[in-house]
Amino acid sequence: MKYYDQHLHTDFSYDSEESFERYLEAFSGFIVTTEHFDLANPVTGEDNIPDYLAYTQKVDQLNQKFDNRILKGIEIGYFAGEKQRTLDYLDDKDYDLKLLSVHHNGVFDYLDDFVASMDYNEIIPQYLAKLTEAIDSIPANVLAHFDYGFRLFDLSVHDLKRYETQLIDVFKASIEHNLAFEINAKSAYLYHNLTLYDYAIDLYRSLGGKRFTIGSDGHKLEHFRLHFDELINLAKEKGIKQLATYQKGQVKMVDI
Repeated sequence: MKYYDQHLHTDFSYDSEESFERYLEAFSGFIVTTEHFDLANPVTGEDNIPDYLAYTQKVDQLNQKFDNRILKGIEIGYFAGEKQRTLDYLDDKDYDLKLLSVHHNGVFDYLDDFVASMDYNEIIPQYLAKLTEAIDSIPANVLAHFDYGFRLFDLSVHDLKRYETQLIDVFKASIEHNLAFEINAKSAYLYHNLTLYDYAIDLYRSLGGKRFTIGSDGHKLEHFRLHFDELINLAKEKGIKQLATYQKGQVKMVDI
């Protein structure tokens, strides 16, 4: 089975205008979209919650036309102040794939332009602590873009290793809760963090982590399956023989 993108957005996400149809016409395999769920989002000044009923109806409609190739997903943006509302929202929803992220701290999103001028020695420890808290708080399948909180900083592997103790805490929590580690194409190539992923993959595996996914983090067709061939080759070079996919929340390991 051709490995399909595990992190993708359509116009059901607040920051995307892309359609299901364009992805479906560009790729013959499964499509799973992971629409943004971000409560108290400082970017928009409101709760950004995908319309689950409309989303489900759209998926059902398109599955009749496209041979049941569409799976349902969500990217859960964790914010501690909204933990209970997040759990309440997820309680009666049926998703094939749940990504877990930390996008903001209630005051700013970690991709707000001004964050690049802040002291990363303050931002990174706070962000990694929130990641560990998220993993321990919200049931999910995949830890998305572990580097989201420091994407805007020009970090070397040497710089990142200063926080290795906290990274180990994040990764141990992920493994304990059976979360896969996402190799995020946008982080690796558009934010130039491929070397950080090279290091993090090795660290994750050294702690016993066996589940990995690859996701484009695409918000438009141009980023769909971004550099997938290179990332699959990287996984193989690391000794990873299978990647995880999810249907009805159940993991299926796919040979690569």
